[in-house]
Amino acid sequence: MDEKLLEIKNLSVAYDESLVIKNVNLDIYKGEVFCLVGESGSGKSTLIKSICRNKYAKITGGEIFFREQCISDIKDKEMASFLGCRIGLIQQNPEGAFNPLRKLSDQFNETVKSHGKKLDKEKLNRIFSTLNLKDMDRILKSRPYELSGGMNQRIAIAASFILEPELLLCDEITSALDVTTAIAVTDELLRLKNDMNVAIVLVTHNLGIAANIADRIGIMYKGEIVEIGATSKVLENPQHEYTKRLLQDVPKLKAI
Repeated sequence: MDEKLLEIKNLSVAYDESLVIKNVNLDIYKGEVFCLVGESGSGKSTLIKSICRNKYAKITGGEIFFREQCISDIKDKEMASFLGCRIGLIQQNPEGAFNPLRKLSDQFNETVKSHGKKLDKEKLNRIFSTLNLKDMDRILKSRPYELSGGMNQRIAIAASFILEPELLLCDEITSALDVTTAIAVTDELLRLKNDMNVAIVLVTHNLGIAANIADRIGIMYKGEIVEIGATSKVLENPQHEYTKRLLQDVPKLKAI
């Protein structure tokens, strides 16, 4: 875990005139699972948006590097070549990843075609199997509105992995799922990550989910990463008062 994929240096980000992220520094390494944990409004999702160059997340200071190339100030067209193919994104609302009225087969084909590739159904079938999605042909003939939230989230994960990104950004992907489905989805995500050697940055307010899958954890509070380290170290010996409060709110964490 020593090959650096993503490097964030002294990053500050604003919405309108309000500073949301303050001088954040973060390195992400090849093949690791890094979980960014914090309450709503702490800046977690804004950090993901800034990596993807979301127009509403205005970078006011600092830089973002992907494989030593600065991506925080490159042209939009060049950034588009990174997104999906090299940097994948799974959002909180899986329905937002698809047109609810169009067949999934058409949308999968368009996704890979937009990156100059052809849909590999054999590979997609393996991904579907890992995600416990049965009868791929039937699913691809379906439209998102016909499927459950848990199934749509799994399909959104499959759509990200089919492009074989090096880094996958996951923004609160379990928040709309029940506990059982959330655990199953993150376990399946971890298996795919191991199969394809993808680094994952997973944003969550759920410390239990982070404890279950993360190699490292970062704790975000009021726009700053106040604590970061190996998962076991942060959970067993927290240093920041906010981390200690988070752990007090998860009494069954050690049993996870």
